[in-house]
Amino acid sequence: WRRVTRRIVAGAVCALTVSSLLMPSVSLAAEWVKVGGNKYNTAASDEAGTWSWDGADDLKLNNYNGGEIQASGKLNVNYSGTNIVTAEWIESINVSQGTNENAELNIQGDEGGTLSVTSTEDAILSTGNINIDGAGSVNATSTGFDAINAGGDLAIKGSGNVNATGASDGIRANGNITIDDSGAVTARATEDKGIGTDKNLTIKGGGTVEASSEKDAAVEAKGSLAATNASLNVNGVEYGVYAHKGITLDHANVTVRAGKGRYGGAIALFTYQDDIVVKNGSTVDALAEGEVSAAFSTRNDRPNEKGGHIYISDSVVKAIARYVENGDGPIPYSENQDGETRREPQGENIGIIAQTSEGVTPAVISIIRSKVTAEGDTAAIFARAMSADGKAIGTIKIENAAIQTPEGGKVIDYRKLRDGIYEAGQTIGTGDATIDSPYDAAVAKRTVTVPPEEIKPEEKPGETKPEGSKSEGTKTTKTVAVAAKGAKTVGKLAATGDASSAAIIATALVGTAAIVTGALASRKRS
Repeated sequence: WRRVTRRIVAGAVCALTVSSLLMPSVSLAAEWVKVGGNKYNTAASDEAGTWSWDGADDLKLNNYNGGEIQASGKLNVNYSGTNIVTAEWIESINVSQGTNENAELNIQGDEGGTLSVTSTEDAILSTGNINIDGAGSVNATSTGFDAINAGGDLAIKGSGNVNATGASDGIRANGNITIDDSGAVTARATEDKGIGTDKNLTIKGGGTVEASSEKDAAVEAKGSLAATNASLNVNGVEYGVYAHKGITLDHANVTVRAGKGRYGGAIALFTYQDDIVVKNGSTVDALAEGEVSAAFSTRNDRPNEKGGHIYISDSVVKAIARYVENGDGPIPYSENQDGETRREPQGENIGIIAQTSEGVTPAVISIIRSKVTAEGDTAAIFARAMSADGKAIGTIKIENAAIQTPEGGKVIDYRKLRDGIYEAGQTIGTGDATIDSPYDAAVAKRTVTVPPEEIKPEEKPGETKPEGSKSEGTKTTKTVAVAAKGAKTVGKLAATGDASSAAIIATALVGTAAIVTGALASRKRS
């Protein structure tokens, strides 16, 4: 009997365990809600029917106009009509961690519905994730802190619009921010970032995102920024976009502006420890204005990190860096190869720059079958690597495109010894001599590269159209910019370390079946 009893108990335990594993997970209800300062532990509503809570997860708003909404655990806010939530010295909508469930705030509205939330504290806050969906519009305004603040991930999708204006951040998340298949998302900040995340920022699915800040970066992602099939328009101070772990623009329409910061610097698109990749028909317009400025900039000085590479393929790019007087910065000086000290004009303003230090894969700027217009009051394009022995050299690679401006332009070499460290790299310019200063007269301050299809047959470099001959159209040919005599021979593109680089390489070498097959296989493996 004891043996039978043990078998029955063991069987029951096994059955319960298996059934619990097979059952779908069930979300626990919000433990309580507060509406307009009144706390409810069971289902409740008002007589006018402007709000109702089902005692579980769902809170419905219909033309609500009142005070703050608080909850513990998970809360779904579904709104219709015109709704206004106003609070002072407390968050307007706040979902905090529950005893039995993590905080989660889900906001969804019907088409034509609006939810306007205003507070002197955070307007919309969750210590966990926030999801905003639906066809309605959400307007969040904080006069003292963040407009929308997620302690976890933040996701915005649906056809509705989201407008966030904060005295601190406009939109903020400790986790990832994903804007997918959305309407128009606008984030404005007075003191801090328009959009700020401690992880990755992903924009995709045809949405439009605008971000701005009056005193800081418009967008900062401590992870990566990826914009795919979407529009991004940003305007910031010191930085337009600062993504610590890489920027990828894939079939994206991007406009970036950066004004000079507190110390006179300005960079429109900047990543540190990773690469900038622009591909698949993207259109990018980047402008930076400061005493030291760059439209595109990537820098890396850590051997174990990626970075220092800029890849532009099958896209249209305009990158402009202008000098703006700061008034309190030092006068720049440099020492030439003869040991003479000379004053350098203004600051360093370069349209596109990639830079690495010793022990790191040398800087690379790659332009493939793209129209790129780069301007800088110092130089248009510059790639440089720093090392103690001078062996690391930054390179510029141009394939399936021709340098149209300046006339006779080519890739020329740069080499300089500064304080015991060699700077070696390449730039676009004229002449055959190796230069030792970005301010050399041979350096092009404006350069334009164009793909073969935009070059008329009679304008092709190195070709002469016979008199009386008929034009048969422009043939697509592979053209590689040749460096000045003595320049380092350029090989294959450096790997970026992700699938995007495989796509770029495959595109660059299209036409050779075996190589394409290999690239596709590589992509499949990735």
